[in-house]
Amino acid sequence: MGILAEKWFFIPTLLGIVGFLFYRFADYLQHKHTQDATQPTDLEQLTPEVYAQKKARKLKRTSSAVWKNSLAWGLQFGYVLLGIPTLINLLIAQKWSPGTIYTTLGIVGWVLNMLISKMFSLWSPTLPFIPHAHNPRKTWTFGNAAWQAWGIASWSLPAYFFFATLQQNGWVGSIAMIWVSQLIQLVIFIYTIKKQAIPYQQYPGLSTEFKASLHTYLEKQGFRDDEVGVLKGLKMGPNAFATSLTPGFRQIVMTEELVEGFRDPQNPNFKLKLDDSALEAVLSHEVGHIKNHHVPKSIFWGGLFSSITTFAVYQVFGAKGGFVLFDAETSRQLTMFWGQSVLNITLVFLLNFIMIGIIRGNEYQADTHLLETNGCKKGDQFFHQIRHIAPVPNHPLWDRCNATHPAPEDREQRIKEWQSKHCK
Repeated sequence: MGILAEKWFFIPTLLGIVGFLFYRFADYLQHKHTQDATQPTDLEQLTPEVYAQKKARKLKRTSSAVWKNSLAWGLQFGYVLLGIPTLINLLIAQKWSPGTIYTTLGIVGWVLNMLISKMFSLWSPTLPFIPHAHNPRKTWTFGNAAWQAWGIASWSLPAYFFFATLQQNGWVGSIAMIWVSQLIQLVIFIYTIKKQAIPYQQYPGLSTEFKASLHTYLEKQGFRDDEVGVLKGLKMGPNAFATSLTPGFRQIVMTEELVEGFRDPQNPNFKLKLDDSALEAVLSHEVGHIKNHHVPKSIFWGGLFSSITTFAVYQVFGAKGGFVLFDAETSRQLTMFWGQSVLNITLVFLLNFIMIGIIRGNEYQADTHLLETNGCKKGDQFFHQIRHIAPVPNHPLWDRCNATHPAPEDREQRIKEWQSKHCK
């Protein structure tokens, strides 16, 4: 094995192990923080009995998360570093062609992703960070299966053919395909959401006063009424989100649970239900995401990280000479497949940490837009009610490693402090 190749094998492996240990340390702090947590005194609709039940459930989750996350990453780490080379060498000995082996690796990777990738993914170069929001709890769904398959095919298929025709210079084509792939995913997502959303002016569960007030606000912000709607049947709880590509191709949606109210299954006596003012504040936050171009910026960062790793794969794992785990005559496309898998599984913690930091910054900016344009609405009400559902706060380090949004108690306090200075 050459010196350069050797470094590129051990450096990411070391980064992966350090990242794994860092995240497990955060899990430990989270568990201890939960053990020491005491009931907040300002949550008026939370009884001691319900709080104790919620704390016990969170303790159970934080304890099991250490083992589940360790097992999931450990299995994938072992498969990537040793399993893939073993499989390649075994199939080569059986006289399989490189193309057939390459296809087989993609299929095996897809199956393993579907089986054990609740948090991490073996092959997702189009999205090199895997925040929890992108991994639905119901793994075997058409959407998740298609997303996993797209992540494999959109990188591996172009890489195979571009390397066959351009050798190590094929990285240009692969990187171009990464950007095209991300844009295709975004266009399909926005189109689907726009088709499914019921325009808020037509939704019967919203008051006439709310519709009139929101219309005035949206008009001032340069938005049309049909760019805000309600989604039914998502079963994702009380939530709202915004997505956009261009000023004419964007959508803000509220879930049905946010509009109609959401009964906490662990506290049947509490129902999250926002008044018109608080609901408008939530949408003002989503407008802030679009006004600050957060979706295109996230696409840029994701594409940049993917492009850098793709260039490294072509230059290092596609170089002549091979690796000690492979025969010298092994197809370089196969070693590239392995190299991309190595970088995915070893850099996932670092990239996840960076991307979550970027996303949290976006959330802070969107809150700022809310305050600056509609700050005297009751935005704090939403976070106060969310705290009833999730009253046990997270440890700051765990939060920074895993949560895409700042803590609801911090966001509630920020809004209250702004309102005390600016609102009568």
